[in-house]
This record gives sequence, C-alpha cells and structure tokens, in this order.
Amino acid sequence: MRKRRVTLLALVAVAACGAPDVVPDSTVSPGVTQTATATATATASATATKRPAADPDTDGAHADFDGDGNEDLVITDTSATVDGKYAAGYVAVVPGSTAGPDIRRHQVITQDSLGLGKAGTGGRFGSHAISADLDGDGRSDLITQAGNNTVFVVWGGKKKLSGAVGLTGATPVAGDFDGDGRADLVTSGSTGSKATVRFGPFTRAGRPARTRTLDLTPDTSSYYTPRPTGVGDVNGDGRDDLVVTWSHVFADEMPIPRATVVYRGAADGVLKKGPRLKDARGKDMYGSVTLTSDVNKDGFADVIVSLTCESIGDIAVPEGGSRLMVAYGGKSGQSTSLKPTTINEKTAGLPGRPVSSHCGFGYTPATGDVNGDGYADVAFNAPVKAGQGNESVTLVLRGGPEGLTGKNAKSTGLPMGPLAIQDLNGDGAAELAGGTWNESGADDTVRVLRGGPSGISTSRPTLIRPTDLGLEPTPGDGPDFGH
Repeated sequence: MRKRRVTLLALVAVAACGAPDVVPDSTVSPGVTQTATATATATASATATKRPAADPDTDGAHADFDGDGNEDLVITDTSATVDGKYAAGYVAVVPGSTAGPDIRRHQVITQDSLGLGKAGTGGRFGSHAISADLDGDGRSDLITQAGNNTVFVVWGGKKKLSGAVGLTGATPVAGDFDGDGRADLVTSGSTGSKATVRFGPFTRAGRPARTRTLDLTPDTSSYYTPRPTGVGDVNGDGRDDLVVTWSHVFADEMPIPRATVVYRGAADGVLKKGPRLKDARGKDMYGSVTLTSDVNKDGFADVIVSLTCESIGDIAVPEGGSRLMVAYGGKSGQSTSLKPTTINEKTAGLPGRPVSSHCGFGYTPATGDVNGDGYADVAFNAPVKAGQGNESVTLVLRGGPEGLTGKNAKSTGLPMGPLAIQDLNGDGAAELAGGTWNESGADDTVRVLRGGPSGISTSRPTLIRPTDLGLEPTPGDGPDFGH
C-alpha cells in the first residue's frame, strides 16, 4: 500500500465581513469527491496583524474567520476531484468554539464555488494556504493558491467566509512589513526573482493601498530560485520581516534549498536584505520548511528550519543527518548572544528514541504555545530506532529561556502526519492537530489533541474524517486530504 498521510493547515487570525454569500455553509460544494489516497496537511500561516513582539506565534496559527475569538481549523485537499476535475482541490474550514472544533458548522470551499472561473485538472486549489486580515475588519481572510500563478482571497465574515477575488502571483505570505498595523501580502512570480508586496488595507475588490516590487535576486550565482517562506519580526522593531529561501536547481529541475535570508521590514515599505542565517558551525541554514516563533520569549521572532531529506538527483540523508534548526532573532536579525540550536537524535531529553541519521527527522514542524506559558513550543515528526520498521513519532518540544531544547519534551506515541498548533477553544493553551499515516481513504483522520498547563494530552482526542465534512472517499491516487 502506498504510504499515506492526513494533515492539517494552520492559519493566522484576523479579518473580514460583508460581500455576497457565494460559498456554501456547512455543505460540500457540488461535485467534490474525496480521493482514496487523500492527505491532510498542516501548515502554519504568516502573521496578519500586529501583535506584541513577544507573542510566541509570530508565524503561527491564528485564523479566526468569523471573529468570535476562537481560532478556526483549516483542512485542505489539493488532490480532491471537483466536478470531474482530478486534483482541482478544496479547502474545508472547521470553526473553533469554547468546546473545541465545531464540525457541525464546517464549510467547504472550491474554486468553482467562488464564481471566479472553473477549476481545472491539476489546479490544486488550497495549496500554500494562509490567512491574514487583509481588509482590516477584524476577521481573518483565507488566502490560497491554485495553478502556478493565481492567488485567491476569500473574505471572512460573521457567519462564514464569502466573496472572493483573484490576484496574480504564487507562494503567498502575509505580515505587517511597514508596521502600520495593517496586514500586507507578498507573492512571488511563477518564474524569476521578483516578488510583489501589496500593502493593506485591501478593498473587497482586491485593491491594496499601494504596491511595491521586491527584487529577491540572490547575490550568489549558483542560488537562483528565491521564494518567500516565512514572516516574523526577527529584529524586534515592530515591523515584520520576510524570510526568503534561496535554492539551486539541479538537473531534475527541482529547486533544492541552499540558504535562508532575512529581508527587513521598513516604514517606507522598501524591504532591505539583512542577514544570511547561519547555524552554530557558521554554515548556511536551510531546509524544506521555514517557521517563525518566539521560543525564548525575548521579544524577537526566531526562525525555525526543518532539514529532513535532500533531493539532489536522488533523495538522500543530509550531511550531518536530518534535523531541526533554530536561528534566534536579535536586533541585527540574528542573535549575537544566543547560538543557533540544532535538534537531532543527540539532543538530550527526547523521548521515543528518535533517529536523525535517516530522512525524516524534523518533518512537518508546527509552532505554537501548547501550555499557555508564553513560550512558543515546536512539534514535529521523527523516525524511531532500527527494529521498529519505518515508524515515526510526533514530538513536542517546549520553548524556554534557553531557547528550544529537549527538556520536558513529550511524545504523542504515534505519528500524526503534517501538523498544526492552534488554540481552538480559546483557553490560551493551543491544541495539536495532525493526520494519520498508512490508512485507506475511508480511514483518513485529522486528530486534535488538547493543550493545557501540562502540555498536550493524548486522551479523548477529537477526530475529523472526510465523511464528517460530507466527503465520501472514492478510489483514486491523489495524496492530499488536507494538503
């Protein structure tokens, strides 16, 4: 059986209202079927509004589309068949409540339901999904990509998301780059090194207050594919900074990350290239996933990078083993007093006997405050010792004054696929959500574990299956319930 995963998508809080109700509420858009090898994907979105610098979730999960104060869960399936179109994709929103995720009020959104053209085969609506309060109404808006060069914004509202616009661009990230308290949106071109910064507030027609072009051309000729991959105030000046990954393209034409660079936010909106992040050995820090969070609660966002496997022709274990790395923020963009941290199998305190000498350590990381102590925590998957097959476990590492360490780390005892950390019940301690592995389409499940003062609890999880969203699994070969 093909290895499968179910994951989630975590998004940030803020803005929306009004606009025609063109999106079905608590129903499935006509023609949506769940493919048999579906996956659910967890991804943290960029910050959408200005929050205190010490907020542990500067790049974390704060989606609140209805503005009720409870974060909402987003599950995407980019492989879903819609109206006969394979891999057209959808986004499902499960609102949060004081009792946790409220599956009864779920909403499924497809490109077809937006009234902005028909979804095409392989369009993968739902990819690169984030949220931000683009129109400044106090509710999150959903931002997602379809195809190679189209970004859709679906406006939040008191009862549901409704109304949408399409923008040109790819790989969207959001933050407040000029420090005016308004969410801004950065998109890349489908090719080249130019990015577009659209400054908020946006009108419901999708018009930003102003626009700038950002040149992300690497200063090293062998790295020629730059992409925005993270957002956070790493230098503590009250403006978000843009984290950019530089990649090299090898013979198989796959961009392979090779460096991570911070572009500093600025009051005039002209982002300037800052530090090229280095690990404790002084070598370039890079990886397949980039997050930001304040894991040591010093007021600077820290950059978290997951280097699991490398694909240089063939998939291979990175030199030194797969790992999770943290570059701590500071006034210059990287701390001069706290050395970067590398988390691997040698890190003291890790439960579950994980190994980093294989691909997969640090896979699908997510960040948020699971125990409400104000320090960002980090969850990720890691393979376990030989003799246990290809199994993996999900680990949760606590943030603290010393940064990210293995002290008081916990294991969920099972792999959970790509992850999201969100406070879905509004109690100040975020929940951990993730998917299942190696299951048939009918068994795909998003599992939500409660957070609390002692961290994540594995008892009495909330389970969300495709059928709970009105989606009937069918035979197929798509890999993405929630990606």
